[in-house]
Amino acid sequence: MTANPPHPPPEKPPVALWPAMVWIAAGLYQFALTPASFAFWKGAVYFLAGGPVMLLVAGTAAARLRLAVQQMVADVFPDEDWFTGLVSASLRIILGTVETLMVLFAARGLVGLLAWG
Repeated sequence: MTANPPHPPPEKPPVALWPAMVWIAAGLYQFALTPASFAFWKGAVYFLAGGPVMLLVAGTAAARLRLAVQQMVADVFPDEDWFTGLVSASLRIILGTVETLMVLFAARGLVGLLAWG
């Protein structure tokens, strides 16, 4: 009777920190413009609740999406050459721009909701 090989330990999901840093930078910028919009509970909601949510949700999604795009480029272009590097860099730039805009739109939307409430 042969023993089954041990299963490899499950990998921890990757997390990117930059969406949370963009979230905090956008909040600090908005705070510098209009500090009254972060008075009392509004600042706590934005920074203390929004930062970890942005880290977990957007950070995990961004890291997994980057891994998926990297794997897709490796599948389509198996040989590593200058064209593969150019395609990979172009996709990373486009993906980073779109992800940054989504985080900034979410930050602006929450600031607008906090100002409204």
